[in-house]
Amino acid sequence: MSTANESSESATASLLTTGVTAGGSVKTRTPHQRITFTTKRRKMSRRANLIGICGVSGLCILLLIATTQHRPLPASLASSSAAVGAVGSGSLGGNAVVGSYSSAGNGFGAGSVYAGDRFNRAMPQQTAVVYNVTATIADVLAAQRAKIVVEMEYFDYPSGRFGVDAEKLADLTPETEGTPVRSLIVASWRSGSTFLGDILNAMPGNYYHYEPLLNFGIKQIRDPDEQELALKNLKNLLFCDYNNQMEDFLEYGKMHTYLFEHNERLWTVCKEYPHYCWRPKFLTRFCKLFPLQSMKTVRLRLSTAERLLEDKRSLWLLQWKWLRVVKAVY
Repeated sequence: MSTANESSESATASLLTTGVTAGGSVKTRTPHQRITFTTKRRKMSRRANLIGICGVSGLCILLLIATTQHRPLPASLASSSAAVGAVGSGSLGGNAVVGSYSSAGNGFGAGSVYAGDRFNRAMPQQTAVVYNVTATIADVLAAQRAKIVVEMEYFDYPSGRFGVDAEKLADLTPETEGTPVRSLIVASWRSGSTFLGDILNAMPGNYYHYEPLLNFGIKQIRDPDEQELALKNLKNLLFCDYNNQMEDFLEYGKMHTYLFEHNERLWTVCKEYPHYCWRPKFLTRFCKLFPLQSMKTVRLRLSTAERLLEDKRSLWLLQWKWLRVVKAVY
């Protein structure tokens, strides 16, 4: 039995290693020919796999392109597009203009407003917003005045304490010939003054002048001429006068918006009405709505800051001499 199986296997092996010619004669393949034949089959298989992979990849790319071209607009952009030329949805009403505001750098610089075809090609990393362009300055001031009334609803007025006789909101707002409580923080760098300024800014009805001398550079002002100009600017701001030669300050703010960003109440309005944000006429009237006025600077020397107290209008000026903060490290 085993002999028969061995004979069969030998016959099969001999058939695999031989071939039949056209004349019927048997031709035996050499080992070299068998290896060459196997190699060719492997190469053909690899080529077929490569062609298949390329074909599938190309098909996927075509499908991706077709899907992208027919993809609908996102809901945020679609709703903003529909708002162009329509009545604005803000509380003050009026027509709207669609634009874009970038959180990085100057949001109101050149090229930040898109309209028509330019809006349809809005750049990435920009968020569509709706600007109310028909609300007048009086409308904006009326809306802010109402917000301040709500903020100050439960405010504990001094009523004679701390030398301040104010008993109601009108006693503290410059708009109504009142005298606001003014706070000045004179500090040095890395002293915690920004933190203290933010605490004061958390008070209801506060208008915050953050580093109003930024346009003088990173230095303490020592030159006599610069000191006079710095004092003049500070007095103008403390008394809400943006019309008195404050052009350099406002131009600097346009390019460095963080000058206004720390003043949250003002910056909120600036984002909604950017066409009013840098206008002295608007800023002067807007500032006079607030019963509390605070300011923080690290560029003014104390000896110079003391001269602010000589102004008779500054009777209610609270001067904070924040010289140094000892920080515990745990």
